[in-house]
Amino acid sequence: MKKSILLLILIFNLGFAFSQQKTTGKTTKSKPVQKHDTFNETVIITNPKLKVFIPKGYQAIIKETGDLNLDKIEDCILVIRKATEETTSNMEEGKPDKRVVLLLLGQKDGNYKLAFKNENAAYCIDCGGLFGDPFNAIVIKNGYFSIEHRISGGHHWEHITTFKFNKTKNNWYLYKDHFINYILNPSTDPNAEALIANVDKLKTVKDFGEISFQQFNIYADRGY
Repeated sequence: MKKSILLLILIFNLGFAFSQQKTTGKTTKSKPVQKHDTFNETVIITNPKLKVFIPKGYQAIIKETGDLNLDKIEDCILVIRKATEETTSNMEEGKPDKRVVLLLLGQKDGNYKLAFKNENAAYCIDCGGLFGDPFNAIVIKNGYFSIEHRISGGHHWEHITTFKFNKTKNNWYLYKDHFINYILNPSTDPNAEALIANVDKLKTVKDFGEISFQQFNIYADRGY
């Protein structure tokens, strides 16, 4: 009788220990990332001389051309993203899928040369939080280029960073950093603008000093 009781106790203890081992051995899964919306549709790059700069698993979302280094040869800026960013970028937990801005200089033979790349120059797909994808556009004009971000819908703001080419240093440097926040206009005038700016901060080199394109970090408060 005693042997039977001891055997039952042994079986119970073994079963309990096994169940505890299974419980403690479980891994805690991260909260699934909600699918993020983007208005930046994939740009189909057909030029093989540009396609070589897009690594496997990435897509182009912006392709703009212009003269970046004032040599009268057409250059190109490509912005590329991870193909999975809609479901894998997680800014809330500090794990954004960063977009990469590529400065590609046109050559006389029709090829392109990578001048610089920066994965901290354009905001991620979910950097706008509930208000959506803030990345908006790239503009190139005569040695200058701007990276534009905007949010509208419930909250309205725009952030434009402009870089200028320096011939002596053969590089691009932050020229202006312009942030504007908008609020609903309290005016009862039917002809008044719907939104008015309550914050308008324009910073120049006098404020931030010399910041090259490759040093620039839009995620950092100081820009680098």
